[in-house]
Amino acid sequence: KFSQCRTTTSLRSLTCIAQVVHDRRPARCSSRSKRTKARSAASAQYVTLRQNTNLRLLPDVRGFIVTPGFRTGGNAPPNFAGAVTIQAPRGFSRVRLDFEEFDLETSVQCGGDYLSIFEARGANLVQVSRLCSDQRPKPYLSERREVMLKFVTDDLKSSRGFRIRFRATNDRSLCNATREFQCSDTRCIPSSKVCDGRFDCQDASDEFSCGAPNYERHLKQAACGDPAIEPDTAPGDRIVNGHEVVPHSWPWQVSIQLAHVKPIGHFCGGALVENNFVVTAGHCIRDRQPEEILIKIGAHDLLNDDGVQYREAETMSIHPMYSERDMSYDVAVIKLNMPVNFTDTVRPVCLPGVGATLPENTTCFSTGWGQTRGTGHSTQLKQTRQVVQSFDACEGVRLMQPLMQANYVVCAKDESELSGPCHGDSGGPFVCQNKGTGRWFLHGMTSMGVDVTYSSAICGIGSSTIWSSAIAHRSYINRALNIL
Repeated sequence: KFSQCRTTTSLRSLTCIAQVVHDRRPARCSSRSKRTKARSAASAQYVTLRQNTNLRLLPDVRGFIVTPGFRTGGNAPPNFAGAVTIQAPRGFSRVRLDFEEFDLETSVQCGGDYLSIFEARGANLVQVSRLCSDQRPKPYLSERREVMLKFVTDDLKSSRGFRIRFRATNDRSLCNATREFQCSDTRCIPSSKVCDGRFDCQDASDEFSCGAPNYERHLKQAACGDPAIEPDTAPGDRIVNGHEVVPHSWPWQVSIQLAHVKPIGHFCGGALVENNFVVTAGHCIRDRQPEEILIKIGAHDLLNDDGVQYREAETMSIHPMYSERDMSYDVAVIKLNMPVNFTDTVRPVCLPGVGATLPENTTCFSTGWGQTRGTGHSTQLKQTRQVVQSFDACEGVRLMQPLMQANYVVCAKDESELSGPCHGDSGGPFVCQNKGTGRWFLHGMTSMGVDVTYSSAICGIGSSTIWSSAIAHRSYINRALNIL
């Protein structure tokens, strides 16, 4: 919590000193001369964030927010936490933020240095966006008159920080309202492209309210399990935690992300099985609501959006027998709010047929953006070769999961003992190639390591891994595809 320091005149002509919340003394403000006040009121206003303080600004039309040291060329301090609350004056309904300079540590789910944006939702203050990395975020337009920014750094070396321009506005869109349409992800497209039957927004929001027949006739078809770009399936070097894949050679791989975290909200993987359905692990979404989730399809590098399609989760289903005590049923299906358009980089994987088998010693592949030992998460998709084994090789899992049923899971291991699924790989596809047709089939969803739980920081390197069996759960998957 932060104390509040309310300014009483132009921001540059005041130095406001706010105490932390447990200090009940009033904030002290010292002003300069009247001449300085008048000159400052006519120029840009700069507000520097302060440690353990929420600077509550008097309603002002425009100004800048900067991190400590930014204007003098220094880095933001470590172990910092400071906030500012901006309120638009009467006569204005919203606040616009433009991120003119932005340089923060890049981390998955913004777990290091980050900037959070909060807005009121009813009686609650809700985090609507969490930003990090050195990629400049898109402009932000608030829904109400007031917005709070909170900046936090960890104890590691900090990055440069940021300069954000704020201004009060009555605009209802970040785009030119007379000529452009604003996609849900805030990109702007010409208004003439709305409801033209083609997905011009990466999130398909330009066709969302137009009716299915309008866009369905333009959707491209693609055979399942048939990548346009061939994956590298040859035995590779002994690289810790796998190696980077041939870009887009596993076109059914999706990234399941926290919608409010930019640019990398990744927390689980999944497999595209139809143009509007994703199969993943149940533990990935057990505590999530559909509105919290964004699905990224067609990505290789999570920091590069070229050719990527975004979809929201419309509805989700977890196997009715799923339990943390018995991970035999660790499978879920997500229905997308709009179908994807199949391209060379976005294609579905095949589901195994009724009566299919997966013999021991079959070589398969797992893919994901999970942690890499010693280097954190990977922004590039990686793959590992896995060899199917009998459940006896995974018997150690019973120490954590005594109720696990062998016929509902797949046990496999990387024989080099240098690779294994890790955080962020959960829910990701375990695929095997049919030697007769050359097609790739989904045979599992990453569930847990044998010697560690799926939430362990050690990961599954050198140990066998448990995947939820797509063959065993095919009847549940079929029901979900028909009902959702």
